[in-house]
Order: sequence, then structure tokens, then C-alpha cells
Amino acid sequence: MPIYKYNSVNDQGRRIRGEMTAANEIDLEERLRELGLDYIGSREVKEKKSGVFSRVKLRDMILFCIQMEQLSRAGVPMLDALADARDASESPKLRDILAEVYESVKGGEVLSDALRKNPKLFDEVFVGLVAAGEKTGDLTRSFAHLSMHLKWVGEIKRKIRKAMSYPIMLLVVIVVVISVLMLFVVPKLTDFMLAQGFELPIHTRALIAFSHFVGNYWHVTIASVAVVVASLVTLYRVSENFAYAFDNLMINFPAIGGTVRKIDMARFSRFFGVMFRSGIDILECLDGAGRVVNNRVLKESIKTVRRSVSEGNSLTESLRISAQFPNLVVRMFKVGEESGNMNAAMDNINYFYDREVEDAVDGMVGMVQPAMTVILGTMILWVVSGVFGPLYDSFSKMNF
Repeated sequence: MPIYKYNSVNDQGRRIRGEMTAANEIDLEERLRELGLDYIGSREVKEKKSGVFSRVKLRDMILFCIQMEQLSRAGVPMLDALADARDASESPKLRDILAEVYESVKGGEVLSDALRKNPKLFDEVFVGLVAAGEKTGDLTRSFAHLSMHLKWVGEIKRKIRKAMSYPIMLLVVIVVVISVLMLFVVPKLTDFMLAQGFELPIHTRALIAFSHFVGNYWHVTIASVAVVVASLVTLYRVSENFAYAFDNLMINFPAIGGTVRKIDMARFSRFFGVMFRSGIDILECLDGAGRVVNNRVLKESIKTVRRSVSEGNSLTESLRISAQFPNLVVRMFKVGEESGNMNAAMDNINYFYDREVEDAVDGMVGMVQPAMTVILGTMILWVVSGVFGPLYDSFSKMNF
């Protein structure tokens, strides 16, 4: 729908200006009349189109959920709430999608069915929580839970970026330093040593060979790395067996595996709590929370938990069988089941995992930083000893 900048007058004779989405000027005049404003004039605002490659940011989704929660809490009808959220969105892509959702709801569909038509933006979990709110008649709580969950997802992404940013930056520095040394510094110094007939030790000869390899085959090396990475990514996407084996390697890899496990378990427990508070039964909670887990090994273990619960076992016993949750977390679930206060138990579990993820990310960064520094120091030491060692030996043998 086009956006209009309008001029109007209220019942006290004051001029009111603003922006509003409307099908046309007649529709705009009717909407203003409903707000108690007399239409004077308007002009259409050129709207940014949502291109093929445009996407909706997490921040826009959080704002949408917050707006829907607040409007629902204030008792605003669903159609009006959708129209307000659509008009207030800064994302052209989200605004277009919400316009489609608005028309579907206006045509008689329930909100969850209208959202389900855009699965890339509103996944099964999102739609499931909205549907649960429709069943219980409490969409306010559903959107409140969704906004909290999306905020937590954003925080997890921030922590992952924090964990990856410094190692990546240091890796780039290492590659640049090694490239400069091997392509420019080492060749000139080694040419000088060879011309002088210096006796070269084995580590210097290895350095010269490595420098020649980098200088002559750097393009082949880059192409080979790109091909290997592309092949691994393709295999991960098309081969379930390879993806499972890779995920199994990741959660068992030293320094990284513990962090990956804790992040996915935090996702599971956080979303399980969100769905449980929304009035969804345990089996559906396990289904929905299992979808937000990325690692296939952990996803398979959650399916095992669901199967065990469906066969009549308690949730606590099923979690213990999976052997993926710490005993402390299983004990918290047990207390929640026995006391009938699962919400309080989930709060404690989420607090536990928030602390665990924070500590795991900091620990991984703390291990990667010195490892990268050692690699860089070792390369520089190799160059210094390989180049200046023979020079020093030759000078020490000269008689003055």
C-alpha cells in the first residue's frame, strides 16, 4: 500500500500533519474521519521497495512483537493492531508482508494461518506460539514471550560474534604477516645468503622451500582452500550422514565442543520455557524447542526424549536418558515436575544456561587468543632464526 503525507484538522480546529498507509486518497480520508480528523490534502510518499535480496532484521521482528503485545494489552482490535504495526515498521520487506497478513486477516483468516503463508519469516515455532495464544485467548502473553525470546536470540548471536571476531581478526593478521614475510622479506634475504655461499641449516632450507611454494603457488593454495570449503558446505547441506558426522565432531572438539553444546542446550531450554508458559503441552514443547537446536546430534537426542515422554516416562527421566543435560539441570526439571511449578524451574534453568554460555564463550576466546598468538610468534621466530641465524654464524667466523 502507498504511504501518504496528509494535512488535516481536528475538532478543535488545530492542523494535524502526519503519515498514513492507505489504498488511495478516498481510503485515507475515511481512515482520518475514523480518527476524528477532517481531511484537507495529501501527497503520496515514494516508498522504498523491498528488493529480492532485502531481508527483515531481528530488530524489526522484536519491534513488531513488542508493538503487537502493547496493542493487544491495550485492547486494540487485531486488524487495527496489524495496520498500526505495518505502518510503524521501518523495514520495507516486513511492511509488505504485514500488508499481506492484514488483507488475509481482513478476509476472515485467523492470524496464525495468515502468518503461516510466510514461513521464511514466521517459522513453525513463531506460528505455533501465536496459535497457542489464539486458543487460550491471550495473544498478549504470546507476543510478550516471542519478543523476549527474540531478544535472547539476538544476545546469543552477539556472544557468538564476540567469540569469533577476535580470532578471525587475528587469523587475518597472521595470514597477512606470513604472506608479506614469504613473498617479500624472505626471498631477498635468502637470495643474499645463497649468493654469499653461506652454509644453510635445515630449518633455513625449509623456510626457503616454503617461501618458494607460497610465491609460486599462492593462487593454487587459495583456490584449493576455496574448493575444500565449498565442498564441505555443499556436503553439509545435501548429505544428512555427513552433516551428522560433522556436528558430532563439533560437539566433541576440544575447546569448541563444550561451547557449541551449551549454546544449543540454552536455545532448547529457553524456548521450551517460552512454549510451556504459552500453554502448549509437553510433547509440542519438545517438538518446537527441538527445532531451534542446530546441532543434529543434540536434535536427535531431543527426539529420543520426546519418544520417551510419549511412551509414558517422566520428562526428568527422559532427559536423564539422553545424557546431554547436566545433572543440575535434570534436577531442576525434577523439582519443577514434583512441585508443579515448572515455570520457576525453567527460570532457574535459563539462568543457569545464561551463565554457562557466557563463561563458555569467554573461556573459548581465552583459549583461542593465546593459541593464535603462539602460531604468529612461532612463524616470526622461524623466519628470524632461519634468516638471521646463518648471517650471525657467518659474521662470527670472520676474522678482522
